[in-house]
Amino acid sequence: MPDTPTTRPAPRPLEDLAAAIGFLTLLPIGREWPKGTTPRSVGWYPWVGWLLGGLAAGPLWLLMRYFGPFTGSRALLAAACVVSLWALLTRFLHWDGLADSFDGLWGGNTRDRRLEIMRDSRIGSFGAAAMLIAGLLQVAAVTVVIERGSLWVLVAAPVIGRFAAALAAWELPSARAEGLGLTAMGAPGLYERLVAGLAGLALLVFVVFGLPSHTFVIVGALGFIAGMLVPRGLARPVGGMTGDLFGATVLLVEVCVLLVGAVA
Repeated sequence: MPDTPTTRPAPRPLEDLAAAIGFLTLLPIGREWPKGTTPRSVGWYPWVGWLLGGLAAGPLWLLMRYFGPFTGSRALLAAACVVSLWALLTRFLHWDGLADSFDGLWGGNTRDRRLEIMRDSRIGSFGAAAMLIAGLLQVAAVTVVIERGSLWVLVAAPVIGRFAAALAAWELPSARAEGLGLTAMGAPGLYERLVAGLAGLALLVFVVFGLPSHTFVIVGALGFIAGMLVPRGLARPVGGMTGDLFGATVLLVEVCVLLVGAVA
């Protein structure tokens, strides 16, 4: 298994955050890093989740304050808009990773063959089915969340999803000796741990006041379990993580959090 990079530049919080935003979204920030991400910026991934969650939950909260609760077809329409907004803002990065991952993991019968299929930019039947199922589950779960007024789940899902990707980058090996995913990997230092931990603490503070304690405990605990198990399950057939598997991790953990938030 190839060694992962461990050398890091000095912490530059604003630049590291910009690099994370520039890589994970289409916002015109951090474009001076054409390769997208750096080991230092990985700790900021959950904060990008905060950005995406705020852009979804904030406008919805204002609309619901003005127009009243969203139910039925209005909730369904709002849910479709939220899922579409997330996909567009992330330039379909995670959806592409999900499709390539499932094409490779289900379409190949050896490690090398799976990795070869994952490199192919064309989407096969497994990838198309995975995107369709994930999209349906997201829209259905977000519809329930909106009807219940539990908009905090729309913040928790992208934060926990990107926290899972950060943990995978720090704890799991790379499946390849090269590739975009490799640029994010390596053992974290105190800086990365602190930045990511503060994002999780901020989420706890954000939702714990005014919520039944058991609700957040259930969503947080099951989201954390999904964040630990999903990347490991994806990585096992190919012996490590790839850029596509990082994208699939984010999306699948988001789906898990949204589903738990809808029924908890």
